[in-house]
Amino acid sequence: MRVPFTLLITASVVTLHVLDNPHGVRDWMTQARVKADKVWNEKEVRVEGLRTLPRTEIERLLPLDRSVAWWKMQTTSIQGKIAQNPWIGEVEVGSCEGGVREAWGCFLISIKERQPTFLALVDNAPWVIDRGGSFIVPYSENLSAQLKVPLVKVAGLASRHSSPDVVRVQLSAAANLLDTIEKEVRRQVRGVEFLSHGDLSVAFTDVPFPVVFAAGVDSAVPLAEQGKRCAELLKRLHDRFADIAKVDLAFDRVGVVKFKTPAE
Repeated sequence: MRVPFTLLITASVVTLHVLDNPHGVRDWMTQARVKADKVWNEKEVRVEGLRTLPRTEIERLLPLDRSVAWWKMQTTSIQGKIAQNPWIGEVEVGSCEGGVREAWGCFLISIKERQPTFLALVDNAPWVIDRGGSFIVPYSENLSAQLKVPLVKVAGLASRHSSPDVVRVQLSAAANLLDTIEKEVRRQVRGVEFLSHGDLSVAFTDVPFPVVFAAGVDSAVPLAEQGKRCAELLKRLHDRFADIAKVDLAFDRVGVVKFKTPAE
């Protein structure tokens, strides 16, 4: 009997308190609802990995009005929404590291942007293309201020519509050339032009003439060896740069230097 009697007394006291302090009870209930709403809906969103895109471009894709629980259940959907941006290569949405607060209401969006590398005229339209050969966005003068790296200009690409496989092969060759040639020649490439028979004409930032490399699959001389030969030739010919029209390395074991004629 003692326990039920104690509970009855407690309930009576609470009832009397409510009757005597209705405003205080309403305030307490309001505070409780506010705290519950805060726990249920308030979230912190952190974004890492942005280099070219401003954070606002990501935020406008986020369902910030949704509850924390909805975010927990819909991370795949959120990732898919963000991935629609052409600059995004990979995206992952997860919980922040830390305590209970971070595990529940804090979300970390990890982004890997596409790396803008090439500027190519394809089917009469200029495009920004990443290092893997994926087309990102059409190029515009307004975009140039947004990019933090100089783009390598590419000429001679096949039609993207009628020869997509050829375009992919060409861009793959250009990416391999960048990695190998810049490493071996130790000069920055500013432009690449695809010639016949798989040859590539390369323009370096500090060399006033083009250098032709044999980059086809049937080339007898590896690209790295051509790069070493190019570096040696440019070193030897440095004092005569103004007289040179072109250097052609697309020959077995030799490099051909074409000098300007007096008319040139």
